[in-house]
Amino acid sequence: MIDKKVISIIEKQLEMHNLKDSYLKKTLSYIEKNNVQTISAEEIPRLTESKFLQGLFFTLGNQNYLKRFRIGIVGTRKPDEYGVNIVSDIIKGYKNRDIVTVSGFAEGIDSLVHKVSLDNSIPTIAVLPGGFYNDYPVSNSYLKKKIIENGLLLSEYSPYIKPYQLNFIQRNHVIAALSDIVIITQGAMKSGTLSTFSHAMKLKKQIFAIPGDMTNKLSFAPNYAIFKGAIPIYSKEILPGISIANRCKINITEEESKVLELVKKYRNVNDIINSKEFTYPVLLSILMSLELKGIIAKGFNNKISVLED
Repeated sequence: MIDKKVISIIEKQLEMHNLKDSYLKKTLSYIEKNNVQTISAEEIPRLTESKFLQGLFFTLGNQNYLKRFRIGIVGTRKPDEYGVNIVSDIIKGYKNRDIVTVSGFAEGIDSLVHKVSLDNSIPTIAVLPGGFYNDYPVSNSYLKKKIIENGLLLSEYSPYIKPYQLNFIQRNHVIAALSDIVIITQGAMKSGTLSTFSHAMKLKKQIFAIPGDMTNKLSFAPNYAIFKGAIPIYSKEILPGISIANRCKINITEEESKVLELVKKYRNVNDIINSKEFTYPVLLSILMSLELKGIIAKGFNNKISVLED
């Protein structure tokens, strides 16, 4: 039996998209026949609250993957060889880790994220810009089935809602809100990648980016993200969101060790400065060194965290 609240949301969506009353019966039949589940925003661990979220999601697959640490990875529909190779290598590094990847199911980097994840036994969540009835993009119809079997399809939209243009912007917002951290790969100046970065920044997510050649138009999104405060991924060996403690030994100086203790104590750049244990220029230099070694990460509002915690 489908909950009255769910039916009410379906009715509002159908009315908003000018679909006839007959679609309500078709929608309810599709949900029951295909075992479409729903989950409220309150039920999803660590989902960032946002007034732009509908509050209810339709799902196909295993909802338990929503309990894992979620790594959002987004990028262009037309990646170059560098983008394909580096994204594939980073995802493969997460094999046998208790994480799940999140992306937008579009052609290009998004599809690559889902495919490489599944090929390496990493669960993946695909956030769709429309309802499950629509095969969009058509080229991903097989991938759609694989994700249902080994991951999760998630959408704010009931099955028969088409992927309208504004839905893609909202899809990007959902990816940002759902992800614990976000990795920006490749994207041009006007792109969905930059849109997702913008949403992630407003939601104060921890953002990482793959630096690129500034003469390559696909490098604009990640390079701009780094300029705005995203953490550059300078090595394939340092996986965002994963502790480095058990993978490699990073040597730090005595001064770096002292600053690291201050970071653990205060968790805020301004508070560390106010402690006056180091001069401002020296402190900034040491913080930069610790960040480049992948030991700490500076976030928004001067917050700072230790990646090996």
